[in-house]
Amino acid sequence: MKLFVDTGAFIALTDADDENHKPAVAFYKNAKEKGTRFVTTNFVVCETMNYLRARISHNIAALFRENLKKSGFIEIVTVTPSIEDAAFTIFKRYTDKDFSFTDCTSFSIMSSLKLKSAFAFDKHFEQFEGIGRLP
Repeated sequence: MKLFVDTGAFIALTDADDENHKPAVAFYKNAKEKGTRFVTTNFVVCETMNYLRARISHNIAALFRENLKKSGFIEIVTVTPSIEDAAFTIFKRYTDKDFSFTDCTSFSIMSSLKLKSAFAFDKHFEQFEGIGRLP
């Protein structure tokens, strides 16, 4: 099984003071033990690093990126111009939602990879048709 990982999940895993830290760690360990493969995007990595640098420290942001690359079981998909175009279509269509553009690129990637669930704490993953969030 492949599971998309959003910024909030990465933050919760990294920041012991985050309100979702304990459930995120438990979920991640369980999913990993079951052989789940994780997918994210370079946009999500960027968003996570910016948050960690601003809220925790530059060192933690750098360690996050280094550990992510070393892990070997988290695939980082690069957002291409065609994915950006599809994301912009989503962004324009959902005028009643406050989806970020990064959210829209995530939805676009998930749709193209036929992923139905995201490891996320962001309510937007429940609001976009055909996608759910875990835990």
